Amino acid sequence: MRVAEWINLICFAILIGLSWLRPMEVRRRAKVHGIGLLGFALIWLAKSSPDWLSASASSVLRDWLPAALLLMPYWQAGQFFTKPDEALQDRLERLDRNWLGSLLGGAESRGTRAWMLGYFELAYLLCYPLIPLGLGALYLLGMQLYADQFWTAVLPPAYLCYVLVPFFPALPPRMLAETASAHRRPGRLRRFNLWILRQASITANVFPSAHVAATMAVSLALLRFSVPVGLLFLFVSLSIAVGAVVCRYHYAIDSVVGAGLALAGFLLVNYGLK
Repeated sequence: MRVAEWINLICFAILIGLSWLRPMEVRRRAKVHGIGLLGFALIWLAKSSPDWLSASASSVLRDWLPAALLLMPYWQAGQFFTKPDEALQDRLERLDRNWLGSLLGGAESRGTRAWMLGYFELAYLLCYPLIPLGLGALYLLGMQLYADQFWTAVLPPAYLCYVLVPFFPALPPRMLAETASAHRRPGRLRRFNLWILRQASITANVFPSAHVAATMAVSLALLRFSVPVGLLFLFVSLSIAVGAVVCRYHYAIDSVVGAGLALAGFLLVNYGLK
């Protein structure tokens, strides 16, 4: 079995186990189990795919399956969130104000150009395709044999963020009144980002930011195979990290710790396990 498949199995199992260790409604616990069991089944089908697919087709399926599974632990984690910890939420807001001051929530009133906000909204939107694009870049480089190594660097930082959701319940800053008043007339890109979040988000803040952790991990992983490609992805992932904060999709500490997890995972996989 591939390392990435083990990582997925372990994450699904941890969240199932947590659902029994923490108070939870029966229907929510059932959803955690249902998503996890579906994940187990998909991994088993992919592992057994050489029995009914050619070797090359089976390899491609197993290379790309983690991209399809990536949101499933996120939805599992969402079942743990029922209400925010107001004290925690206040601390996160105060920390943002201390770090970034009036920059947050008042960018338009301070005369920041609309194109700059649009750029960061676009950057945040790229957090969704950047991960499969990273694997696609690996294929274009002719290095698909390293797909499992790629996922071994990307999955643990993202999944650790999901596993921590039950322990840091808070609303994302975009849902707070101060942020809403600062974006009374959102542009098209922001409206589109908010529409996506309404369709697929768990409405809880993910600390650390899994978007930042995963996209930064993709960029660092690609640096090992192609410096120019890795640097291009790194520029985009840094823009995502800044955009997540400036556009109030995440608190500043979410992005900082998410990036730190990606770097720690990269160093551990590439230098600490030899």
